[in-house]
Amino acid sequence: MMEFLSYIMPKLAWAIPVCLLFFAGYIAYKICESNKTDAYIKDHGINIDATITEVNPDEIQEVNNRIVALVSVKYNFGGMLINAKRGLRYYLTDKEKFKPGKMIGIRVHPDKPTIFYYIGYENGRL
Repeated sequence: MMEFLSYIMPKLAWAIPVCLLFFAGYIAYKICESNKTDAYIKDHGINIDATITEVNPDEIQEVNNRIVALVSVKYNFGGMLINAKRGLRYYLTDKEKFKPGKMIGIRVHPDKPTIFYYIGYENGRL
């Protein structure tokens, strides 16, 4: 058994950092892809007013008087009623603006109407 462990341990010593490196690369790739999608929506998207249906604040991530929340919205796009959600960061002073039933401006991807970003707020993916 000791021979097996002494044989396999040096091989595992490089495998774990390599796996972590691949994972970090994957995260960087997904962030870059998301930023490209947001840039496309910024250039070619369609502005729509959406109704907030649900706000799920993340109690752990209150940073610098900002609330991080997953906000669900519904909107009409080309005759389809769409329900979608996306992460959003907003100031504590704007808390009253983010209640179910309130309206919020969004910009929608013209080809994929479930992908959008909030106009005038810091967007995020949670």
